[in-house]
Amino acid sequence: MARWSSDEIDESDESALPPVLQSLDDSTCREILARLNEPKSANDLREDCDLSSSTVYRKLELLRESALVREYTEVRRDGPNVTLYERDFTDISIGIDDTGEFSMTVTRPETDPEDRLATFWSAMKEES
Repeated sequence: MARWSSDEIDESDESALPPVLQSLDDSTCREILARLNEPKSANDLREDCDLSSSTVYRKLELLRESALVREYTEVRRDGPNVTLYERDFTDISIGIDDTGEFSMTVTRPETDPEDRLATFWSAMKEES
């Protein structure tokens, strides 16, 4: 049995650890996470990491499914809207106790109401 704690990962969901470990085991995912010290578009990441667009989007999807990256749309008055990505954790701890039970704790950055609203609209966009 495994335990997880985080805002996004259900503590009772034993399937949460493998995607996180898979993401962290991938050198391209780690490079993207390292470059996300501030919100960036997929195009910015493509240029920063010298990767193809398809690779960037595939890795961002894996990181998003692992709840390690947050995606939101920035509405711009002076041009087209842009989808931005940002790292959505400050610390990940994985442990094992004497009984062989794994635990994972993902610490999230503080979010303000504006961030929560952006997340809400991004989720609405996905559902439509």
